[in-house]
Amino acid sequence: MYRTLFVPVDGSALSARALPVAAAIARRTGARIQLALVHDPSAYIPFVPGEVAIPVFDQDLVQSQRERDAEVLAATVAHLRAQGLTADGVVLEGTVVEALEEFSQRQAVDLTIMTTHGRSGFERLRVGSVASAFLTRATAPVYLVRGSGDATPEDAAPLPTGPLLCALDGSPFSEAMLPHAQAFAAAVGVPLLLVGVTVPHAIPMAPFGAEALLADDSALRAEEAGRDDYLSRIAATLPAGTERVCVTDMSVARALVELAETRKVGAIALATHGRGGFKRFMLGSVTDEVIRHATTPVLVYRPTEGA
Repeated sequence: MYRTLFVPVDGSALSARALPVAAAIARRTGARIQLALVHDPSAYIPFVPGEVAIPVFDQDLVQSQRERDAEVLAATVAHLRAQGLTADGVVLEGTVVEALEEFSQRQAVDLTIMTTHGRSGFERLRVGSVASAFLTRATAPVYLVRGSGDATPEDAAPLPTGPLLCALDGSPFSEAMLPHAQAFAAAVGVPLLLVGVTVPHAIPMAPFGAEALLADDSALRAEEAGRDDYLSRIAATLPAGTERVCVTDMSVARALVELAETRKVGAIALATHGRGGFKRFMLGSVTDEVIRHATTPVLVYRPTEGA
């Protein structure tokens, strides 16, 4: 069961969408809510125009902003405590992602809850995302709540009521997510739905060249049967009520997103390799695609090496 829930905030309505979710989980589990707001002095350093832009450190401006950050955080903590919850807050110094990562590891948090815009393509690469960057470093599971710029805390999505969709591909890597999925499902009171996606194989139709392909039906049927057997074995080790479903699609991410909609799941649980930067953008990632396109929250876990 959860002991410490970590919620990064920045004073915006977007980040505040994570608060009601954290509060609801804390009520069910008795967990402490740890808030953190990062004060980055470099964000308030103006540049004097000229032939060469020169940064000017304004001590008064930086101190004033830090005081405002502390006031926002204190008000948020007080609001949670007024609801009878155990909550603490801390203002961190430094760059946002690095400060959050270091603090969360020191606190040994059980679950991080934060919002994401779900941007895609070059906009995401250019604008960046604290949630996306944090995922490449987090050692504990992260529950991503989809938000929008005009959202308010009152608009926050409630806790999942539908099953927690757990994507499995037969590898120990994907299975490393299961203990965290079980803990989350138990905390919010939803069943598990194990999902395996089979991608059809294709064989070249010689002598027509590589562009002419033919689906290998026999291999597809064998793989579908093997995947169903695999999910059955995994389901037998999990709590009663765990369901399983196998789907076939050329795109794993698309299959998961569509199944989440048709089955009305409450959230999607995935393991991620946590690639970052251009490598992630160029190679792509099932987790990344799901985060960008799913309308449900996503529970993400990055297994450490050897997991």
